Amino acid sequence: MPWEFSEDLYWCIIYLHIDGLSTVDIANTLNMSKSVVNKIKRRYNRWACVINPFKGVSGQRKLFSREDMAVLGNLIAEKVDWYLDELVYKMECLTGKEHLLLHFGGHFNT
Repeated sequence: MPWEFSEDLYWCIIYLHIDGLSTVDIANTLNMSKSVVNKIKRRYNRWACVINPFKGVSGQRKLFSREDMAVLGNLIAEKVDWYLDELVYKMECLTGKEHLLLHFGGHFNT
């Protein structure tokens, strides 16, 4: 099983990068390889976090197909005042699939 660094150490890479240190300096300071430093910097630039949000998500892909997007577009056009949870429920009923919005639903609560 591959060895993984902690999320805190990944954030140290980002903070050092923001402070202006080069990849080589960060790798030497934290005693890790340049490839790990570059991987974490790329991940941060892509997702704005240091942990891949899609890693470990089991089951079928949680992305909308072209048909699902058409169903969602029709729902939004017909019901412009619906809340997100109502749209998710209706999408589940119409397509029979659990969608990406359910997995990020906890992030929308403030």
